[in-house]
Parts: sequence; C-alpha cells; structure tokens
Amino acid sequence: MSAQLTDTKPWLRKRRSQRVELIVPVVLHSPSRQGPLFSERTETLVVNAHGALVALTEKVALKQRLFMQNTNSGEQKECRVVYVEKQLSGRTNVAVEFTQPAPSFWRLAYPPADWSASA
Repeated sequence: MSAQLTDTKPWLRKRRSQRVELIVPVVLHSPSRQGPLFSERTETLVVNAHGALVALTEKVALKQRLFMQNTNSGEQKECRVVYVEKQLSGRTNVAVEFTQPAPSFWRLAYPPADWSASA
C-alpha cells in the first residue's frame, strides 16, 4: 500500500525527512542587514531535520532569510521561508528550511531514523 501512496502522491517522494508534531518555543528574527528588523516569539507546529512549520503574526516573504533560535537550548540556525499560508483570521502558517540540515536542533532523544542520514 505504501508503494501505491508513493506513486499517487509525488510530494511523498520529495520528503527529505519525516515530520514530527512537536511544540518547541522558538524566536524568529530577521538578519540585521536585511530590511526592517523583526523578532517574534512563537512555537513550532511541526518539525523535521530540515526545518519547521510555525505560525507568525509578522509578514514574511518566500525566500526571505531568517534566524531561528530554539529558546530551550539557545541554539540558533539560519533558515529561509519556503511556504506561506495566510489563514482567514489570526496568524499565518510559515514553513522555514534550515540552510543546512540540523536534526539535533530539536533535541529529540529518539528522532526518526531518516534524520541521521540527512545530517
């Protein structure tokens, strides 16, 4: 059955690492050299070894460079916006991708098996 799913859903073949629903407090902010500065505290909705999905009130654009800081660990990584989905009301769902895979960024004791291959 999974072979059928892969054949009928091309986006399944493109997934580089398994997604995990995980709430992690993060801060997203713009680089100092890139337009108006912003910094927003939020939480992840979904994470993987390559990035995360978050909800933001700040407007961002596709391909915009940002920095994401995991407030639990203090670690910070550069990322870019790869998807923006405006909701009817409230915050916007924004997917960000790390510039380099970072499977340890989320500090999962038992990450999915495909995360180690993407490091």
